Amino acid sequence: MTTTARRPIVPEVRPDARFGTAPLLELPFPNRRSAADALIDAYLNQMRRPSRTVFVLDTSGSMEGDRSDTLKQALAALTGADASASGQFSRFRNRETVTLLPFSTTAGPASTFTVPERDPAAVLRQIRAYGDGLEASGGTAIYDGLRGAYETVRGGQGGDDFTSIVLMTDGENTDGSSSDFAGFYRGLRTRVPTFVVLFGDSDADEMRQVAALTGGAVFDARRASLASAFKEIRGYQ
Repeated sequence: MTTTARRPIVPEVRPDARFGTAPLLELPFPNRRSAADALIDAYLNQMRRPSRTVFVLDTSGSMEGDRSDTLKQALAALTGADASASGQFSRFRNRETVTLLPFSTTAGPASTFTVPERDPAAVLRQIRAYGDGLEASGGTAIYDGLRGAYETVRGGQGGDDFTSIVLMTDGENTDGSSSDFAGFYRGLRTRVPTFVVLFGDSDADEMRQVAALTGGAVFDARRASLASAFKEIRGYQ
């Protein structure tokens, strides 16, 4: 109450005098879903501070086949292919910067897309086309991919954008650098959380350490759909 000027809900806490004694009138909630949807859409795409998300995507050989198809479908859902209410509210938002960084034996080049404030459809199609073009082969250099993501963030972060990294992997690190990622992270000036999506045969303990180190969280897509995990992460972004 003192710090945030919110009225206490606990009866034993007496409200400050600054709140006055006049009765409170509840604001009416829209009685049409279309009105509520419009309010949420306006908040997400116009008023909310822009966000920047770097997706670090496992494209190693073990992803070939169904796993790769599942990843492509999950990315497509974030571009608006999911027509459900939750799908539309979890899609990439207007003014959001999206970077896709695939990795296999090494970290691939990062591709960045900025969704415009108006008429986002063209850029969303570009993101979807990029995802559809991902091919699986090679080993699994998880930490090279993560380092590449943090280098990308360090080179492009600015303003008040909310920045986060999403790591999706279906295995354990087999290639590239694996030593002292913690030291690398602690040497960064900015702190960006990594949200880890466990998929396939991921090394759960190791990935939980990454999430804990960076202040992120772990989402298990081994027992649920990858698209659902991505949707859940969007609630943090």
